[in-house]
Amino acid sequence: MLLQLQLTECFLELRVGHRRFARDLRADERQVVLEVDRARSEVARLYRRHLGRALAAGAGDGVVHLDGVGATLHAWVVGNATGVHELVLLELIDQRGEGFEGKAQALLEGSTGQLVGEGQGAEQKAGDQVTPDVKVFQSLGSLDRPGYHSGAHITFRYSHSDRIWETPVIALAARLPLAATRSSGRPIVVSGDIPKIPTSPEGVSGANPAGLALDGDLPRPAVERRDVGGTWRVPPTHVEYAALDLETTGLDPARDRVIEIGAVAFTPDQVTSTLEQLVDPGRAVPDAVLRLTGIKQDELRGASSPGAALRDLADFLRGRQPVGHGARLDVEFLEAAGLWDPSLQILDTLDIARILLPAAVSHSLPLLSTEMGFTQPRPHRALDDADATRQLLLRLREEAAALDEGLKESMLALVAPYQWPVARFFADALTAPNPNPEPATAVRLDSAGRGRSAEKPPDDPAALAGLLGPEGPLADLLPGYEHREPQLQMLLAVAQIQARGGSLVVEAGTGTGKSLAYLVPSIARAVGHRERVVVSTNTHTLQEQLMVKDLPGLREWLPWDFKACLLKGRSNYVSLRRWRRYLVDPCKDADELMFKLKILTWLHTTESGDRSELRLYGREEVWWTRIASDPLDCVGIHCTKEDCYVHRARAEAETADLVVVNHALLLADAEVGGGLLPEYDHLVIDEAHHLEEAATRGLRQEVDGPGVVALLERLSGGLLSELQLQPHLGASEDAFVAAVPQAVTAADRVRELFRLADGWVAARLGEAERREESLRITPGLREDAGWPDIRLAGENAATALSVLDLSLRSAVAGVREWLGGEEPDQGIRELEMIRGRLETALGVIEEALLRPDPNRVYWFSQVSRAENLLLRAAPINVGSLLRDRVYAERRSTVFTSATLAVGGTFEYFSSRVGLGPEIEEMILPSPFDFYHQALVCLPTDLPLPEHEMFDASVEELVAAVARRAGGRTLALFTSHRQLRDVHTALKQRVDLDEVLILGQGIDGQRRQLLKSFEEAERPLLLGTSTFWEGIDIPGERLSCVIVVRLPFPVPTDPIYAARAEQVRDPFSQLALPQAALRLKQGFGRLIRRSTDRGAVVILDSRILGRDYGQAFLDVLPPASRYVGPGGEVADRVVAWLEGD
Repeated sequence: MLLQLQLTECFLELRVGHRRFARDLRADERQVVLEVDRARSEVARLYRRHLGRALAAGAGDGVVHLDGVGATLHAWVVGNATGVHELVLLELIDQRGEGFEGKAQALLEGSTGQLVGEGQGAEQKAGDQVTPDVKVFQSLGSLDRPGYHSGAHITFRYSHSDRIWETPVIALAARLPLAATRSSGRPIVVSGDIPKIPTSPEGVSGANPAGLALDGDLPRPAVERRDVGGTWRVPPTHVEYAALDLETTGLDPARDRVIEIGAVAFTPDQVTSTLEQLVDPGRAVPDAVLRLTGIKQDELRGASSPGAALRDLADFLRGRQPVGHGARLDVEFLEAAGLWDPSLQILDTLDIARILLPAAVSHSLPLLSTEMGFTQPRPHRALDDADATRQLLLRLREEAAALDEGLKESMLALVAPYQWPVARFFADALTAPNPNPEPATAVRLDSAGRGRSAEKPPDDPAALAGLLGPEGPLADLLPGYEHREPQLQMLLAVAQIQARGGSLVVEAGTGTGKSLAYLVPSIARAVGHRERVVVSTNTHTLQEQLMVKDLPGLREWLPWDFKACLLKGRSNYVSLRRWRRYLVDPCKDADELMFKLKILTWLHTTESGDRSELRLYGREEVWWTRIASDPLDCVGIHCTKEDCYVHRARAEAETADLVVVNHALLLADAEVGGGLLPEYDHLVIDEAHHLEEAATRGLRQEVDGPGVVALLERLSGGLLSELQLQPHLGASEDAFVAAVPQAVTAADRVRELFRLADGWVAARLGEAERREESLRITPGLREDAGWPDIRLAGENAATALSVLDLSLRSAVAGVREWLGGEEPDQGIRELEMIRGRLETALGVIEEALLRPDPNRVYWFSQVSRAENLLLRAAPINVGSLLRDRVYAERRSTVFTSATLAVGGTFEYFSSRVGLGPEIEEMILPSPFDFYHQALVCLPTDLPLPEHEMFDASVEELVAAVARRAGGRTLALFTSHRQLRDVHTALKQRVDLDEVLILGQGIDGQRRQLLKSFEEAERPLLLGTSTFWEGIDIPGERLSCVIVVRLPFPVPTDPIYAARAEQVRDPFSQLALPQAALRLKQGFGRLIRRSTDRGAVVILDSRILGRDYGQAFLDVLPPASRYVGPGGEVADRVVAWLEGD
């Protein structure tokens, strides 16, 4: 049997065979806190698991002393009648002799017992005593050579009652005792896969020891600690780098060509060689590229051929480590030419910059060059960009060398086992001399403001409004202050409603300054009357604006002090427990290693643990789910809450005057009856037009067939069997035994239900409809010939889940009764979590398939990404739920947005979110001069959207506008299919070679596309739903918005269809108001500042040809208009942008 013991500062893990048993460790200076339930219970559980009967008489124990901290580690040795050990377990007791029940603190220092066996190096003779004052590392180290140990089979022999018990342990590696320390002095994660460890006392008992691990076989060390008590040093790598850059005719390797190559060979000390060549692409180069690079077309004629130039580059790179910035595109061009060696791995300074400079506004090469103090003489020339990459790499090397020593050691521990270029770079850079040895002086930003007045905020709403008035004190303090009468009107209204109570709905047009209009009175109310205010938003963008810009500014400028905090859902915070476990797992590739390095550096500085401080890309989003806080991993009352970011955030909120949350958390708190948010008196809901959607999404339930089967297989395949071994099962043992076959049956029934449902859904959706992903279960479908089979399968699944639920309830109840109020271990908590999820699935299956609720809608949904069929349920109307659970207990509630009113009234909004006639209403116009700032173009000769030529007309007009306007255009679609088709057609056009065409879901996701749009010279962005709002690109970067179709809701959407059945006139009561507000949001992307100027082009001719078109025109601001032939639209747009 194989036993592996891994003891780090943060985590204890026992591996016995293929089973893993884990306990948490907490670090505080030189102490390690080991949290376990009861070691004797573990012994009994594991013994029963492996031997099937009670502990054999005569089992002995050896003692490992934990010097200096008043505790002892027991190594329990469990044997059978023949004297063969099956396992070793650990228990901590203090040296006063008291049994260990709760926590003990210890440092692993030495061991007693007899050590026998042979190693790969020097031998340890059988019977040699290992005395308490000899380090564990020293005893293991003698098996190989002084200072280290490697592959060795070791047997610990313990004597008891004339019996000898031997436990074979494979000791193959040890974990490096490293620690990283935050600037606050509190230690953070310590761990790392180091194949060799020092045996000197300093290597073990230094500050923040990580401890010992006996683990798998690893290669010889890449990092060695050569000087006692010194720093880690890396053997010289003698790497010569080659920074490279390509200039091309575009961004498509399959279509575009290289026109210039540049490369710089260098070491950290000097440039050793350069390469610069122009390349003849064999075609005309777009004018935009020539302008950008400064290359002339004549210079390219007769230059090197692409094949010859790229072969020269390949020769230049040979034997050197390639380096690039955003190098993936360069590699793709080289691969397309067949001149890239697949065995080469490029070192990307973009990735390194994201690790070391997470707070940089942009990680583009020009901006990083400026920020780090060097310039590019000729930006966008290959050799200059390559040299800038060289300089950037060396600057980043200095940044790494200047990191905190504790952090550097943790990073060294992490990269040491790997040979990827990024690992070798950090192994070198982290051990280089620190160019800035003097630490920077810390400055507390929150204490640098003006002195505070002892006076309370004024009670008079008019006095509050006067603060933002032209004669008020903030007029001189606020940067760029502009007097805005609508802002003062809103501030006054919010202050009045919070004083007397009630509900207020305010539509505040773009540019009103609504954030300050509700923040100032809310802060005054909270501070002056001790009445907490919660502000809820829908998007992270607005949350960041409030927390990063508006609230810090008000803290600086207001004459009284206040406390505000941001509170998010649990999954937004990192769990240090989960991070510590994830950190010690081997990295599957260099990208995962870079993610871990990014998290390590972030944890060194973060105070909040909030993922919004990070920029996560691609697979990093998936890896984040492995370290995000999860209730399943919460240890309840045993949690050391000072290390829990979720607890910290909630504790911070309990003492805050104003708490910023998002709609999802606000509604989750209401759903569970409170407890997620602190008690509060006033509520401000910004971006209120999303409230109904957010509530519907939050109250939606779903059953994922394969997901449910996986939970059931977790029960039957391991968890229940493991829990049966608990010595405290009591009367619940029969329930645990019965639940195993019940879980197997339930899995079979659920699997059969979703097998039948998948075929039934596919047969009832055509290919076009199937792409819409949903099939609503209507009364008519329940009469379908195939429905009885679905219903029967649902009954069978529900019955099996119900039977299992009874057993699980009984099992958990028995364990909790035995514990008598103590917190159960993780296994029982996992069981409770699974039971709760299965209970939810049972409820949805019973309700959707057997006993439908007329106030809810049910549908099957085909999730294309996962190809799983989901069964979903949601409330049809959420208004009454919002009223009863969210607004009812609040003294006041303010609803605000730039898009709430339709036709000059709030009738539609109020009906959807449960507001009655008693609400107060206010519509505030935007202060912008839309007539002189915006042009609305309405072409009269385009075919209707249903016409077969509509897509071709869209392509032609979008191309004309983007070409004539120099890009700077956002085209908004309502259909992903149409977006893809138009994107394909535009990419094939020769007349758009100078325009960077970006398509949502094709060339990246929202954040990547927006970044590319802002950085490109002539961008055209094609977007769908998420681009209709929440985009703030002021100035000339965005000069034209094209609305392809009027944004009516999809009539087959299950929730919309169910709601439409409950109103008299679905089109005028639902579809038209929704679409009108959506168009209003799309228009709002254009004019963001008083100095902006731009055009909106609406290609849907129904806005002019149908009676309802006027409703859309009425929601638009009073802009200038052009109504005429589509062929003239591009000219009109350009003339408008040029001021004609």
